[in-house]
Amino acid sequence: MNKHIISFPKKKGLLPLLVAGISLWTAMANAQDAQDLDEVVVTGTKFEIPVEKSGKTIYKLNQKDIERNVGKTIPDLLNEVPGIQIDGNYSSPGTNISYFVRGASSKNTLILIDGNPINDPSLADATYDLRLLPLDQVESIEVLRGGLSTLYGTGASAAVINIKLKSGSKTKKFGGSADFSGGSFNTYRGNISLNGQTERFNYLVSGSLYNSEGFSSALDTTAAAAYGKDGINRKDLMVKMGYAFSGRFKLDFLTAYDDMEADYDSGPFLDADNQQTSNQLRFGLNPTYQYANGSIKLKTVYNISEREFISSFPSEYKGRNLQLDLTQEHQIVSGLKGLWGVNLQQLSYEQPGELAFDNNQFTLLDPYASFFYEAASGFNVHAGARVNTHSEYDAKFIYNVNPSYLFEVSDQVTAKILASVATSYVTPTLYQLNSPDYGNDALNPEESLNYEQGISFYVGDEFTFNLVHFTRDESSPIEFVSLFDETGNYIGGEYQNTTDKRRVEGFEADFTWMVNQYFSMSANFAHVSTDKPETFYRVPKSKWGLVFNASPAEDTQVTLKYNFTSQRTVYDYGVGGAFDLDSYGLVDLFVQQAVLDNKLNIYGGVNNLLDEDFTAIYGYTTRGRNFSIGARYQF
Repeated sequence: MNKHIISFPKKKGLLPLLVAGISLWTAMANAQDAQDLDEVVVTGTKFEIPVEKSGKTIYKLNQKDIERNVGKTIPDLLNEVPGIQIDGNYSSPGTNISYFVRGASSKNTLILIDGNPINDPSLADATYDLRLLPLDQVESIEVLRGGLSTLYGTGASAAVINIKLKSGSKTKKFGGSADFSGGSFNTYRGNISLNGQTERFNYLVSGSLYNSEGFSSALDTTAAAAYGKDGINRKDLMVKMGYAFSGRFKLDFLTAYDDMEADYDSGPFLDADNQQTSNQLRFGLNPTYQYANGSIKLKTVYNISEREFISSFPSEYKGRNLQLDLTQEHQIVSGLKGLWGVNLQQLSYEQPGELAFDNNQFTLLDPYASFFYEAASGFNVHAGARVNTHSEYDAKFIYNVNPSYLFEVSDQVTAKILASVATSYVTPTLYQLNSPDYGNDALNPEESLNYEQGISFYVGDEFTFNLVHFTRDESSPIEFVSLFDETGNYIGGEYQNTTDKRRVEGFEADFTWMVNQYFSMSANFAHVSTDKPETFYRVPKSKWGLVFNASPAEDTQVTLKYNFTSQRTVYDYGVGGAFDLDSYGLVDLFVQQAVLDNKLNIYGGVNNLLDEDFTAIYGYTTRGRNFSIGARYQF
């Protein structure tokens, strides 16, 4: 049995980008007046802190950013974040989604919804299926790149994506919104939400429908009858409620149901009339007790998932995920906060006729602690530790240390220097170990050592520039490996620890500039490479993007985007080896007009404006030029 081997070009240096970034910062420093930054982030420390005091470069998409992306999905938005590559978002609507953050595969990125991991243990990477969550329910998204397993446990070795859902109105007893749109491929989307708040009670009820006829998933290269369309139909319902029993104690409740039916084909260039059904039901109950110097919180979520594949090779999966996270946050002394707690995870999945819940489950019970120190001098440090205790693997101690220093360069400019070192421990998933088709019960856990060094410049609220270099030393990375017999014929595949050691490194840079009240722009660039390219497929060496936002008239918003993805090396046994997919660049245009005192927003967008012909996944179709128009009314 042979493993496939490829080679990458050598990594370019970051000196030209650093020089360009500093030059741009200097120009902005001469042009802008200083103001205080006021954006708050949570994901990097679990404490609410201003973004400039965080020792991580956290990429945040707020509600305005989300509303400027007509016709897009959560995977579409994440694909535009520096350092992230999404596979499947440009394909037919129901295509499986996988993602790579800083070159690490999906299992190394933890998806949180309102701070809770929503893993599906029946998936190969035991992560969350982003196709199930409608963008209509999302308030904001924070993306933390870099390992932070001390706070979030296994699965958070490369990144954490925290999706914050919308909540009830804080100013009305009763309000809501209705949002409807339609577009290419006979795509229609609708959402209705009702929300409000009284002195003690708040609520949000949100229902969404999404339907698209789509287009053929497999690339049609024949001259025979056209391949069939592969569409999607999804229904979502979410209920959030909260009640404050007193000024100290409150209780929040959430339940959500997502149901999806999607068509798919049999493989590259292979049309078929296959269908996948998937649904997820989750419950969350979160009591919080606040006292003078801190709070005690219990976050609980129970997630039930079911998936069925109807094809010539039918299969069925059922997953169960229980998460309990009990923490105490305390202001120890002035400038020093502490957070400590214990996290319980129980994961199991079933394949009827193959695997049963009782014989296919994990339990993890992890105590952890985290501290944040803020000095008047501008020195900040976040440090933490965790003991991963696993029912099937040895316990492992992990840690992180993340200092940063915030200082004034001039009356107008503030700078931050940051660094971090963090260890991570990722155990194999239940699927990787026990899948009847691809499992390997001899897998070893992955371990990694992450380093980061970076610098940021802030010119008030108008201009921000970030540059970060990272290195991740991995031990025993787990990847899916295609297997061949001695004559070179494909005989299947399995999950393997592909190498004893692997180093992944790269850098990311981004800036945002509020030029004036009518115009803003942003740009980003990311590069990643490895010393073991034969284990590193589908990851572009570099990605970069530009965004221009303009307000040419009152209550009018125009957004123009360009996103470039470089060559990716892929492997396909059908063509007998590794080869490169061409790079591509896409232009998107969005327009939004508010009327009726901003209660009604009429919007439209064109994705892939220049109708770029490109390949995202070998053997599969990608979207050409497509449009969406709609209206959103708030009451």
